[in-house]
Parts: sequence; structure tokens; C-alpha cells
Amino acid sequence: MVNQKRRSFLKRQLILGGCVAAGFDVISGPAQAADTSGYKALVCINLAGGNDSYNMFIPTSASAHADYAKARQFLAVPRAQALPVTPTTYSDGQNYGFHPAMPESKRLFDSGQLAVMANVGSLVRPITKAEYESRSGAIPKQLFSHNDQTDSWLAANAEGVTGLGWAGRMMDTIYPGNFPAPAASLSIGGNSLWQKASNVRSFEVGTSGVTARYHPYHRGPMKLKDAFEAMHASAVSQNNLFANSRAMVLERALEYADLINTSIENSPTFETPFTGGRLAAQLEMVARLISARSQLGSDLNRQVFFVRLGGWDTHDNQIGGVENATHQALLGQLDTALGAFQNAMVQLGVQNSVTAFTATEFGRSLTPNSSGTDHGWGGHNLIMGGAVNGGDIFGQMPQISLDSVDTVNDSRFIPTTSVEQYSATLAGWFGLTNAELDNVFPNLRNFATADAGFLA
Repeated sequence: MVNQKRRSFLKRQLILGGCVAAGFDVISGPAQAADTSGYKALVCINLAGGNDSYNMFIPTSASAHADYAKARQFLAVPRAQALPVTPTTYSDGQNYGFHPAMPESKRLFDSGQLAVMANVGSLVRPITKAEYESRSGAIPKQLFSHNDQTDSWLAANAEGVTGLGWAGRMMDTIYPGNFPAPAASLSIGGNSLWQKASNVRSFEVGTSGVTARYHPYHRGPMKLKDAFEAMHASAVSQNNLFANSRAMVLERALEYADLINTSIENSPTFETPFTGGRLAAQLEMVARLISARSQLGSDLNRQVFFVRLGGWDTHDNQIGGVENATHQALLGQLDTALGAFQNAMVQLGVQNSVTAFTATEFGRSLTPNSSGTDHGWGGHNLIMGGAVNGGDIFGQMPQISLDSVDTVNDSRFIPTTSVEQYSATLAGWFGLTNAELDNVFPNLRNFATADAGFLA
């Protein structure tokens, strides 16, 4: 357990300075501006590599599936295997369904807890096929590049990344000074641009809690833990401002680690096991942290969490590679984790306060590239939670065929909803005002609406 002296030290230091070693800091400022009444959390599920969402969610009408199968060739999901759904309001004359590896997603969709955001991607402003081909429209920077488009998504700025993520900018708005303890911005998926902020920095937690990164351990003549503590004690004893400041930073990192680890010790056993891979383990830790939020800070009304699952860059062996690395296996991991997480939120009674969503740097090409797919542009994403207008499709499903009017070079779909609209819908639900949304999302004014409609 963390002793009271160390708890008091932590709370005092949260107001006084930043913890660089743990990846966060605190800067004092004016009072809160955004609406932070009640508790809300956002969970970003990053599908790193570019998800082939046109096999995740497919047309099931006879003629539309025939066009889809002709374009997708050996990648096509058989029509009889798709898991059909009936959207509440969306209608374009076609029927749709989930990949057969996603029964939990179908269940959540059917029960109104999950929605599909169709064909979302990086955009500066709306662009037509003619404008793209003639280069007369505003084309996002470095399209089809993993690194650049990952940054574009996580920063929600198609004109170039400024070094801050959209969740970071949002949290700076919500917590401009009176920062809760510990960090309201927690990552279980490693360091993330999405959470990078000027004031509110993220704190990294492993799937088993905060481990040796903050308190090194190594067997040998002298344990690294012992060496670390010796260096710390030496620094504190020196009459040196830099050394003392560094020692204080390290101490706060340890305080945070202790507080988080202690807080999650008594987290509940979840009725639905989190099985099936690393994503499930990360989301289980998110659930444990949410369950312990009152111990982490009484003023912790807003939290953002980041988790990541890699392997989605399926250029080769998309359907016939290593068993656990095929696209179907990845979709299965995602599906199982989504189901377990939403069930955990219901068990904790916070299902209406927690919204999870997928983010991936781009969709894939409609036609195959060797034994997989190439980098694309627009793609479908999933939003899950009790506040979601679930059981429906939002945006506009593209025409999925070889001669589609919605594709550009090499069958890449032109997005019809921008990343900024997608992100601003989440941020608006989180509590930002319209004026604050315009500040956080620099290109939002270029679109007819800031609200994609998938959140109540």
C-alpha cells in the first residue's frame, strides 16, 4: 500500500511541476472551460497498419455482393458467411453485414451498443474524384504513408501535424490548470501522439500495471533497483538545483506508479473473460483503471485511454499467412476484445459514460495487391458504448465495384467523412463547446457539419 506521506507528497507535487520521466507534466492556468459534469471516458483503439475495413463490413445484397466479390477476387468474404445486420435508419438500397469472425460486433450492433462510421479518412475539405485527379482540390499531405497518415489521424489535422494530438489538445482545454491526480490521460498501448499535449501529458501503464520501467530491476552483483535508489539518494543530497529537480521528477514517477498499482489491486473480476490476445489484455487494464477511478482522484471527471493492436498492414498473406496474423485473426481479436470490454462497462455501470472507437491510418485498396491489399484512403470505423446511437450506419457507404465512382488510383476510396468530423463528434460528446471544437480541430469549419451523428 502507498503510505499517507507519499500520497500527500504526490498530491502536492502534481500542482507544482511536471513529471518528464513518466511522460506527463502539469502547468497551472485558468479555470476549466468545457463542460465536465458527470464522468466520461474515451477509449481510442488504434488498429496500427491500416485495417481492410471493406472486408470487416461488407455488402450482402445479391447484386452488390457480386460486384464486391468481382473486385475483391480471392479476398472476398462469401455472402453466405457474412453476419447480416439491419440498420435502424440508414438506407441506400443495399444490405450489409460483418465479417464472420465478428459475432460480438453483430451482437453489439443489434443491441444498439455499436455503430459503423462509413468511409472516414483524412481530408482538408470535401474533395471530388475530378478535383483529386486534376489536383485542383485540397489533397491531404503524404497520403498513403503509414507514418504521416497515422499522425494525421491521431492529430486530426490533414494539413500537417503540429506536434500535439487531438486528445491532448482536448484535455488541455478541459484541464487547463487544476489537473486531477493521477493523469487523466492513460496509455496502455505505448507512447501516442493522440495524447500528446502542452499541459496534460499521458502516463503509460502496462497490461499488468506500472512495472520495471519506473523502478528498474536486474539480477547481478548490484541490482539496478539498488543502483537507481543510490543515484536518487545521492542527487537529493547534492546542493544542485538540476539534480534535485531530476530527483523530484523521478520520485513523482514512483509515486504515480505506486498509486496506480495500489488502486487496481482490488479491481473486480469481470464476468466476461478478456481472452484472445494483447488487445483484450490492454482493454482489461482500461476497465480496471476505470473501476479504480475514485481512488485515482476525486476530481477525475474526464479520462482518455489509448490502446493499440498492430499487424493490419496486410500487403501479403492477408488470408493465408501465419494463423494468428491473418486479417480474419486480427478481426477476431478485435471482436472478442470489444465484446468483453462492453460487458465490463455494463458490469461496472458506466456503459453510458464510456465510448470506445477505432482509429486506423487508412483503409486498404479495393483490389488485391499480390496476396493482400495496398494502402488506401477512406475506410469504415466502429464506435461502441451506451451513449452511441448504435445499430446504425453513419456517413455514406461507397459503391464497392471495379468501376466505382468513389475510388481514385488503384481503387482507393475517397472519404466522405473527415477524420476531424469523426473526432469532433467524440470531443463534443466529451464536453467541448462549438467554439472549443473549432480551436481543437483546425479544418472543421471546412465541412458542412461538425457532428457525424453517432453519439446521443
